[in-house]
Amino acid sequence: MNYSYLLLAGCLLAGAPALAQVTDTTRTTTPAADENFDQFGDASDGGTNYATQKVLYLTPTKLISLGYEYQLPYTLTSAQFAGSPAVRQAAVETKVNSARGLRLAFNAPVISRNNVILNLGLTYWNTGLDVANHEQSPYFHLLHKGLRTTGLNATVFKPFDIKHFMLVQLNADANGNYRKPGDLSSKHMTYSGAAIFGWKPNDNLQWGLGLSRTYRAGQLLYIPVVLYNRTFTPQWGVEVLFPARAEVRRNFGTTALLKLGYELEGNAYYLGQVGTQDVYLRRGELKPRLTYEQRLAGFVWVSAQAGLRYNYRNDAFRNQNPTGEKESLLGSEQALYENTLTNPLYFNVSLNLVSP
Repeated sequence: MNYSYLLLAGCLLAGAPALAQVTDTTRTTTPAADENFDQFGDASDGGTNYATQKVLYLTPTKLISLGYEYQLPYTLTSAQFAGSPAVRQAAVETKVNSARGLRLAFNAPVISRNNVILNLGLTYWNTGLDVANHEQSPYFHLLHKGLRTTGLNATVFKPFDIKHFMLVQLNADANGNYRKPGDLSSKHMTYSGAAIFGWKPNDNLQWGLGLSRTYRAGQLLYIPVVLYNRTFTPQWGVEVLFPARAEVRRNFGTTALLKLGYELEGNAYYLGQVGTQDVYLRRGELKPRLTYEQRLAGFVWVSAQAGLRYNYRNDAFRNQNPTGEKESLLGSEQALYENTLTNPLYFNVSLNLVSP
């Protein structure tokens, strides 16, 4: 498979400084000192004071990230529902020998002022699926092509004064088993976003309440969100964007940290057709995990992560989003393929350029 166009996009963005995830909102120290410089003010602010994104000792902001994730083998059992009314066919079982792939992220600010920050980003996640005996099911054959997400995102941080701010994030993702840009269509696209109104009483605390349109649980949901970043001491803190993720953080000075928590990942993937029927995989994964991050040199950090990939949702449907149609009065929407997965361990390692 040829992904040179993605690597080219990465090279173009690599030279630009940027912001990273919504919750990654602090800076690191210079290589020669073990001191947190976020305690000092910004002389360029002049006479107007605005809340900043920074919280002391938070995970360093990742400008460029090159990572690789690997899941251990697991078992997949799939039963097709066919006919009208749909009738459950005999279940077919296979082994997924591995799920692994590259994860890239690049970010660049287009506006960076003390009263507004606009950041644009590009992400690419590839999950190659080694499905044993994939010829025994047309659904397994679609999965064997792998799953990919190519996304564009925009984040706006707008402070109103020294204590209040608005955070808005928008995402457009192409999800599916495509292998080149020419394979893409509108059926691959999902759109999500969040808007949070927040308070920052001091440099150790940032919190907010908002609303999100998300596919993280594997299907379209409109849910409330809670942002809560707090540093209790120079050694301990929490980083939360609930329900998407939550972590307890242990800092070792300003050059290393350890985090324990979870993240919810997922989206809706267009896999193509079986016969004349479109197939959409609604995939959601809950990942309890332990993460260690360490500065290597300058602004280059390495991150190592280990955890459990717990299957939250993994069924295939005729439509990308829930239709509201139910198979019975008390039932739910009828799946096209109903899947059961065992839950393997996974590992992720990445090399990151972080913000100064």
